[in-house]
Amino acid sequence: MGRFCLNCGHRIGEPVPAAAEVTAPPTADPSGRPAAAPTTPEPQGPEPQGLPVQAADPTPVPPVTPVDPVREAPAAPTRPVPPPRPQSQWDPREDLLPYEEVDDLERDSPLPGRAWIAWVLGAVLLVGLVVVLLRAFGTDGEETATDPAVSETSAPAPAPDQGSESPVADSDEETGSEPAEGPTGVGKRFEMAPGGTFDVPDTAPPTTDFDGNLVAYEASQMNDGNLSTAWRTAGDATGQTVTLTLAEPGVVQRVGLVNGYSKLVAGVDWYPNNRRIVGVTWVFEDGSSLEQTFAERPGLQMIKVPPVLTSTIGIQLTAVTPPGSGNLGRDYTAISEVSVIGRRAG
Repeated sequence: MGRFCLNCGHRIGEPVPAAAEVTAPPTADPSGRPAAAPTTPEPQGPEPQGLPVQAADPTPVPPVTPVDPVREAPAAPTRPVPPPRPQSQWDPREDLLPYEEVDDLERDSPLPGRAWIAWVLGAVLLVGLVVVLLRAFGTDGEETATDPAVSETSAPAPAPDQGSESPVADSDEETGSEPAEGPTGVGKRFEMAPGGTFDVPDTAPPTTDFDGNLVAYEASQMNDGNLSTAWRTAGDATGQTVTLTLAEPGVVQRVGLVNGYSKLVAGVDWYPNNRRIVGVTWVFEDGSSLEQTFAERPGLQMIKVPPVLTSTIGIQLTAVTPPGSGNLGRDYTAISEVSVIGRRAG
């Protein structure tokens, strides 16, 4: 395929052929004589040929050599093929700028203004929060205080055998605080409930557990040191009084009890399935008394008592929860353990 002129249709790059001369046929003379043959003009030499017209062709065209129209026109010259261009190779040393010119970062500047104060305050607040959490989780979960002035709590301690004396740490002596006014007693403090006797209004009859064993609910089980046993009475015991008579008179300084049936066996928790005691009034031999309220959770909950010399202690039940709910719910009021801490009278 080639390129052609848009005006004349001539192939671009080929010589333009000479126009053929047209001779008129001889005509007869009116006198009857044949007309003279036309004469052919002398050739004037080759006519100058202009460069071929190109349209919309940016490629340069080599010059055309004029030829004699009589002679045969030479073949069109062929366009020289340019040599292949060398493939450019990427040179990072020439095509890339130096690193320091492209990415010249500034040095980190110190915190502007007073931004460091916020970091210091945040650190101080974090330390304070840690201290508060340590104090909160470091306390005994079994402790309960009802009266900030005279109340005190203690974790359940293993009860001694019947009739024995078990020394109890004297926090007043250890901390060096001044003892409260009143009788002080002699010797170390100990658990005074074991060896005492209970007078109760009524006792529920024994029952049979899931294994077929007979379970009793005697009053003596309130000071046997076993939190899985209990004294139990039928129904709501609000207003009734349980009286403890100590083995000997003593100076009482702390009292408390486990306010329900805290037995857990065969995956069954009997504490919520029975009534729980939520309030009592402790009454002593000299007529003094002290109220105590309880949280609804198993475990020994104690309260500090102004030192009082007594041989009997009355426990008036002032508030009791409704019976347990569900298939295992029972309508009984129970006390698993009673604790009295003090010293000998002297």
